[in-house]
Amino acid sequence: MSKEVETYLPSYDGQPGVEITWSTDCKEAFENGIKLAQFWLDSACSGWLWAVMIAERDLLPRAIDRRAFEVGFLGRVHQRLRSHEASSQPAKGVVLGGGQPDRRLPAETACRC
Repeated sequence: MSKEVETYLPSYDGQPGVEITWSTDCKEAFENGIKLAQFWLDSACSGWLWAVMIAERDLLPRAIDRRAFEVGFLGRVHQRLRSHEASSQPAKGVVLGGGQPDRRLPAETACRC
C-alpha cells in the first residue's frame, strides 16, 4: 500500500493556497510546475504559456509526475488570473467573464526570446 503524500500550493497574489494529496510521491514535479509558472508569469518575454508547460512536462517519465507538474503549473496561473479578477483589473490579454475571448494577441507574444 502506498503512503499518501501531501503537497501544498502556497497562497499567491492574495489568493489562497491549497493542499493536494497524491497517492505517490510526486512533490518535486509539483513544485517544479509551480516554479516554472512563476518564472513564466514574472518574465517580460517568456513565449507561449502552453509551449513552456508542455516542453517541460514531457521530460518527466512517470504519468503521475506529469500530472503533478500540470497541477502545480496551472494552479499558480489560476491564482494569478483570479487575483486580477478580484481586483477588477483584467489580466493583460485575458478577458474574464461570460463574454467572447479577446482574440488580439498581447504585444509580448511577438517577442522572440
